Amino acid sequence: MNFPHLLLLAIASVLATAASAQESSKVRTTVFPPGAKVPMVLAAAEIPATAAPNAGDVAAPDRLAAQFFAALREGEIERAYATLTKGSKIGDRPEELRLLKQKTKEAIEVFGVISGYELVENKTVGTRLSRATYISLGKEFPLRWRFYFYKADSAWRLVDLRVDDKLTGIFEEAEEAKPLEVK
Repeated sequence: MNFPHLLLLAIASVLATAASAQESSKVRTTVFPPGAKVPMVLAAAEIPATAAPNAGDVAAPDRLAAQFFAALREGEIERAYATLTKGSKIGDRPEELRLLKQKTKEAIEVFGVISGYELVENKTVGTRLSRATYISLGKEFPLRWRFYFYKADSAWRLVDLRVDDKLTGIFEEAEEAKPLEVK
């Protein structure tokens, strides 16, 4: 093989690697087909480069979120939180959990039934702490969900959950001040 052929082969290899990396960095979208009990994943999400190779089952938090949103889609708020908080200290705080379920029910009534969700950010710190930010796809409006998972022993567990309708945070925009009222 002469030099021009080797150069072309090297360039083709680099381009193929770049295209593959770009394809794997796409955001995963999950859709609930009508009547489906299990969501259909349309594109795979990339596990963050910050995750250590020996982090264990890094997909476990993603599966917990998928089960959570599938139950919410079916209107099963109790089951959604029972699955999500199993083995978690959050499950040991019944008053906080009751309030979270109530607020979730109210949010679904206001913003619409959840038909799906999308992962918008996944950040891992070390090998045992992860934050996943999702938007739920409501009929009228999306909600932002932030799940914080910690891997204690051999299982990932939810340690904190935050949900809100402040979408400016997803775009890393500062919250705008309310306009002054003119009298």
